[in-house]
Amino acid sequence: METLIAYTFANDSAARPAAGRARVEAYYGALWRNEAKHQGYDGLTVGLHMWDRHDGSCLWPSWHDTGDVRVASVHAPLGYQRLIGDIEPYDAPAHLAKAVRRTPASFLDLAPPFTMAVLDPDAERLDLFTDSVGVGRLFQLRLRDGWVWSNRPAAALLFAGVPAAAAPRGWTFAAACGWFMDDSTPYDGVLTVPGATHIVADGYRQQRTVSRIETTSVWSTDNADTADTVEETAAALQDVARSVGRLWPGRPTVDLSGGRDSRVVAGAFLAAGVDLKLNSYDAVPGELDVAESLVELLPQPVEHVVSRRTPGKPAPAKPIAAPPSLEMVDRALRWHRYAEGLRPASYLFHTPPASLAGVAHLAIGGAGGEVAHGHFYPRDVLQLDALPLQPKLQAFSNHLQARLVPAAGPAHEARSAVAEQVDRVLRAAVHGGIENATMLDYFYVVERLRRWGTTGERAGVVSPLLIPSFVRSAFALDPAQRVENALHRELVRRLVPAWADVPFFTPSPTVSTRRRPAKVRCLADAADRDLIEQLLRHVEGFESLGTLWAASVAGASSAAGEATLRQALWRATFDQHVAEVNRHIPNAPTKAPAVTPKPPAPRRRGPLVRAVGRSRLWRACRRIQRGRQ
Repeated sequence: METLIAYTFANDSAARPAAGRARVEAYYGALWRNEAKHQGYDGLTVGLHMWDRHDGSCLWPSWHDTGDVRVASVHAPLGYQRLIGDIEPYDAPAHLAKAVRRTPASFLDLAPPFTMAVLDPDAERLDLFTDSVGVGRLFQLRLRDGWVWSNRPAAALLFAGVPAAAAPRGWTFAAACGWFMDDSTPYDGVLTVPGATHIVADGYRQQRTVSRIETTSVWSTDNADTADTVEETAAALQDVARSVGRLWPGRPTVDLSGGRDSRVVAGAFLAAGVDLKLNSYDAVPGELDVAESLVELLPQPVEHVVSRRTPGKPAPAKPIAAPPSLEMVDRALRWHRYAEGLRPASYLFHTPPASLAGVAHLAIGGAGGEVAHGHFYPRDVLQLDALPLQPKLQAFSNHLQARLVPAAGPAHEARSAVAEQVDRVLRAAVHGGIENATMLDYFYVVERLRRWGTTGERAGVVSPLLIPSFVRSAFALDPAQRVENALHRELVRRLVPAWADVPFFTPSPTVSTRRRPAKVRCLADAADRDLIEQLLRHVEGFESLGTLWAASVAGASSAAGEATLRQALWRATFDQHVAEVNRHIPNAPTKAPAVTPKPPAPRRRGPLVRAVGRSRLWRACRRIQRGRQ
C-alpha cells in the first residue's frame, strides 16, 4: 500500500501539488480500500508525500516528522542498528536520515528492499536513496520544470498530470524476454532509478545531482580472505534476523524446506536467538523428510508447522492457479491495475489481489540466494569458462539470449534489443574486472533480481539474502565453488553446526517427470477466447502470433508458444489500463484503441481448382455466363 511521491518544481504554487495529490487519491482510493492515511509537506520548490495504512504491523514509521526533517520510507531498513545504534524504531528515521546524508555510501549497508526520501524544509533540499540492488523501487519522471519520483510509476504520472502511455522501448524488451530491461518501465517517460543511487534536488539552486556507486564496486571484496567475508555475512544475517524481531511485533514464521536458501535464512534466525516458528510444505516427495530431520537435529525445541498433502493426491501448486475457463482479458487488466505492468505475464492464470490493502502479513523468503548458486549457468559452464575472453563472452551472450527469448513469437526488433542489452551488461561486468562465469551472476543481479515483483511491491517482505555482504561473498566465489553451493554450506556450518552435514535436497529425475503437467495450459481455452483473438491481431513486437494462436486453439501449443501468447495479451491489455489511469488526468486520452477485427484474408484456391480455372472448358463457360448477363 505504501505510495511515495517526491518532487521538485521550478515554478511551484500551492495549487499544483494539491491537484496532483487529489489525482493520486482519486485513482488509488479504491485500490487502497480507502484505508490509506496521507502525510506530507510542500515547500516552495520541493515536496514529499506518503500514503500508508499505519496499522501497527511494522514499528518502523513510513513517515517521520521532527520539524527540521521529514523522512518517508518504503519498506523497513533491516540492520539499521549497525549505522545508528540501538535506537527505538519510532525515533530512528531522523537519526538514519542524518547518518546517510553525511555518508551516503553507508545506505548500502541496509538490507534491500528499502527506499528512503529525506526533505530538509529550511534548505529546500530533497535527498533520495535506493538500496544496493534497487529492489525497493524508485521511478522518476522528468518534466519541463522539474522531476517527480515515486515507488509506483502510475502515481508519478498522476501527480504530475502527465498522460500515461505505453513505453515502446520497455515493451520491446518485454516482448522478447518478459521484463523491462535497463532503466525502462511499462510507461513512456517513466524510468527506473538504479540501485546504489543518491539523488539530491536543491530547490533554491534548481540543481539536481545524481551519485551512483558502480555495481561491481558495491560487491567488490578487494581480495579479502574468504573466511572473513563468510564470517561477516553470517554476522550480518543475524543482525537482519534481530531487526525483524525488533521491527515486527509477534513471533515471525520462517519457511524451511529441504533446499539451500531457506536453510541459510532459518539458520540466521536460530543463531540470532529469535523466537520463531518454522513452516514447511509437503510439496515435493522427499523434501519434507529433509526439513523434519533438520528440526529434529536442533538442540532446542522449535515449533514446526507442516502443511501436508492428502495421501495419494498430488501436492497443489503454489500459488493455486485459476482455471483457464475464466476471462483472461479482465484478469490481465486487474493485474495491471494492481502491479502497474510490472508483474510478469506468467501470473495471468493466477488470481490478482483485490486491492493494494489486501496483504499485511510478514513474509520471510530466500530471494537473492540464486546469486550464490549460478542461476543462469549452462550445464557446461566450467568448460565455457575455460575459453579465451572474447569467445567466452560470445558463448555466454548466446546462452542468455537462448534462455530468455523464445524461439518463435518475438519480432526481430525485440530480439535485437534484448541481444544488445545482454551484450552491454556482460561487457560492463568485464569492464568492472569480472572475466569469468561470474559475469552471468552479475547479469542476474543487475537485470533480473531487482525486477522480482513480489519482493518490492508491498511492505513486509523480508529477503535476508539480499544484504550486500551476502552478495559480496557470492561474488568472491569462483564458478566451481558456486556450482558446489560452497557459500551456503559454509554459512550453515557457522549458523547451525548441527545442520552442516545434511545434504541439500534435490528432486530425483523420476519425481520431476511424475510432476510434469501432461498438457500445456492453452490460452485459447479461456471463456473470452474471441476477444483474446481480436486483441492478439493488433500487438506490436511480435510475429507469427496467428500460427501460435492456431496451435493454442488446436490444443497443440508448446509451453514457449503459450508463454509468448500470454506476453502478447499482457501488452494488449496494458492499453486498457493506461486508459483507466488517464481518466484521472485532464486532457488525456481516456479510451483504449478500438479493437476492430481485420477483414478475413482471401481464401487461397487449391491446386485442382487453379488447374480447372486455367482450362479452355472453364474459360468457355465463363464467356457464355458473361454473355447471358
